[in-house]
Amino acid sequence: MRQLTYDGMPIPGLNDLVRTAIRLHPAPGVPGPDESHFGGPLLWPSDEPWPECPVTWPPDPDASDDAWTGGHPLDEPVPAMVAAAQFFRDDFPELPFPEGTDVLQILFCPMDHDSPHHQGPAVRLVWRDAGEVRDITDITVPPSAPDGAKAAYVPDPCVFEPCSIDELPRLCDFPAETRAALGIPEGAGEDPEGWPELDQYSKIGGWTAWDATDRHELGCRECGAELRQTIALASEEHEVGCGCEVAEGEAAGWSFRRQGVLNVFTCPADVTHPFKIRID
Repeated sequence: MRQLTYDGMPIPGLNDLVRTAIRLHPAPGVPGPDESHFGGPLLWPSDEPWPECPVTWPPDPDASDDAWTGGHPLDEPVPAMVAAAQFFRDDFPELPFPEGTDVLQILFCPMDHDSPHHQGPAVRLVWRDAGEVRDITDITVPPSAPDGAKAAYVPDPCVFEPCSIDELPRLCDFPAETRAALGIPEGAGEDPEGWPELDQYSKIGGWTAWDATDRHELGCRECGAELRQTIALASEEHEVGCGCEVAEGEAAGWSFRRQGVLNVFTCPADVTHPFKIRID
């Protein structure tokens, strides 16, 4: 890669900040259980119970590590989750699949849950081996969305038209040496003038398009490693950066707080460690 510059000047370490994201470009479709998608049927074994919301009170160990301030009482029915997304390793090898797995399934509890960092759906990640399902006609038919579900958290079925795009971080993710090289004073909050725009769109990997909230408390509870942006699910698909001729819009139909992006952060040392959610 050529040496990147800012304002005509080479900046030490700038190339090391580039991350390649896979922009998903969701489009309305009719995906099957053996395809990657938003909002379609999951490749879920018929003999495996359909999951319930992990944000109970007290929270289930499978809940994201988000310091939930409340949850569903265990002495009452716990809502079933809804299928949000599915990604196969053959389609998206960029995801950090644990050994022995080749499918990532994301489920939502389609109700509001409160943490100090955001309000939105509870999330469950399931990493599985597609070989667990021998016959795709023998999969679980999920229950209907629970009573009281927010329509904004129940996605419409979408397929993907992915592309790759190189991203640079927002100022809050700059390492100290990059700030110093750019002459950014301590406490500054705005990206440098002319810095490449990082906007909202659904993607795998890349950097977080921090906008309405601050970057904080993203250490792994198990090992202390800094969690890394893994998946972004956007309320709106903004047409920025990649140059693809795909119309922007709201293909998935979901809408997170302030029309924001639901970002999933996982541990780079072990993706099965507790993950965190930030809606921004």
